[in-house]
Amino acid sequence: MDKTSSQTAEHIISTSVLVIGTGGAGLRASIELAERGVDVLAVGKRRKNDAHTTLAAGGVNAALGTMDPEDSWQQHAADTLRESYFLADPKIVEVVTKNAPRGIEDLDRWGMPFAREEDGRISQRFFGAHRYRRTCYAGDYTGLEIQRTLLRRAKELEVPMIDTIYITRLLVDENRIFGAYGFDIVQGTPYIIHADAVILASGGHNRIWRITSSRRDENTGDSFRLAALAGARIRDAELVQFHPSGILEPAEAAGSLVSEAARGEGGILRNSKGERYMERYDKERMELSTRDRVALASYTEINEGRGTENGG
Repeated sequence: MDKTSSQTAEHIISTSVLVIGTGGAGLRASIELAERGVDVLAVGKRRKNDAHTTLAAGGVNAALGTMDPEDSWQQHAADTLRESYFLADPKIVEVVTKNAPRGIEDLDRWGMPFAREEDGRISQRFFGAHRYRRTCYAGDYTGLEIQRTLLRRAKELEVPMIDTIYITRLLVDENRIFGAYGFDIVQGTPYIIHADAVILASGGHNRIWRITSSRRDENTGDSFRLAALAGARIRDAELVQFHPSGILEPAEAAGSLVSEAARGEGGILRNSKGERYMERYDKERMELSTRDRVALASYTEINEGRGTENGG
């Protein structure tokens, strides 16, 4: 329900569930709710076809076993825990790895144009730290196709979505969330949205590292701020994974991702002396080592004077 106040020109909306964020996470949550018959509204700060999800290039991992039949969600979980140095929550890792195949199957069913083998199987390739080939992809624009696929499905379900709404605070009464307040960043119109439940899916906080962040005008930690102001405790905010490859120059492109697919398909990392430097850091896996190890290796090479003239 949407009512507009004539005196303040503010929009007052009621819904069962408000999803803040219209990228991959927000759209997927909205779709699940709509399929279960729940009244849902999704709002996003950016236009829904321009969410940060569109910049994810290389692929998404799931133990389908299409290329390596011996793969399993248990092995996927083991790889994930090992790469996290066992800091990851095992229960969350189990949920993610166990349900990843269903996520791929859902996208496939909704028309996601995955790369395929000649016999029609979804192609899978290696990514760093994975024992088996489990990365599903759509060229080098996987995130863009995921966003397009989720948008199509959300529209089929007639999920209401509102663009350019910046939520500034959650509505709280006696430690219970009952909606959110925000405004249209284009028109300046205030929005009051009443909801029985609110899902925060508005991206990360890596604008803190501005020069090395993709899309440096977003990822401003909105979910963290909204949750903290509402009285929530923030967990593991310091655990941010740095992708080991990106563009440094020109300045306007700084932070742009160079997909891990470049290494997954055989790309080699060399320093300014032409040395394949990953031999010094992980002889067994080389460029397909864990992201943190490849990033640390690259940083060490640069710090010890074997980088490029522009500091990369």
